[in-house]
Amino acid sequence: MALRVLGAVGGGYAFCAACAALLSVALPKLMGLPRSEAVVAAAMAGFVLYLVVLVWAFGVRSLLRLWGLLAGGTALAYGLAYWFISHA
Repeated sequence: MALRVLGAVGGGYAFCAACAALLSVALPKLMGLPRSEAVVAAAMAGFVLYLVVLVWAFGVRSLLRLWGLLAGGTALAYGLAYWFISHA
């Protein structure tokens, strides 16, 4: 149970922070939003996503799936965010 709570809170936070970073750099380039509005929209979406991840973490059957999807999703989101930044 402790690994599930750690995955939900810590892993979920890392995943949502990565997704918010990705959205904040991608929205201005993909949709033409001003940077300030993109950051606010990404932060609001991050709060909703964090709630969804917290609920999902206690519903998923396997701890391996929980940790794998959170780690893989975090790495993918940070990688895409870096790609958007480097290809400005």
